[in-house]
Amino acid sequence: MDISICGIDCAVASIECNKCEELAEKPCRGCNAEAGRLFWTKYLGLEVCPIYNCCVNEKQFDHCGQCVDLPCEIYFSTKDPSFSDEEFEKAIRGRVEVLKNL
Repeated sequence: MDISICGIDCAVASIECNKCEELAEKPCRGCNAEAGRLFWTKYLGLEVCPIYNCCVNEKQFDHCGQCVDLPCEIYFSTKDPSFSDEEFEKAIRGRVEVLKNL
């Protein structure tokens, strides 16, 4: 497994995410390897993923599971619009569970 700081298994996500392949200029290696500079951040006018920035750059954690505020408002503000609210909430619960078990 290649778990990102926010609890996404990058190995699984890269296989399942057709959108990543369509939009990325190069294969995504995951936020850990890319230091939070993911392909989709440019579409939002950002340099770095807000979750990565908060966790690693500001709080200097290894992953969000070390934060007492998990899941925080930043998690809920970074919803993929292709997810329904129910799918998104389920995904967040799964990511939190992964992080709590690291």
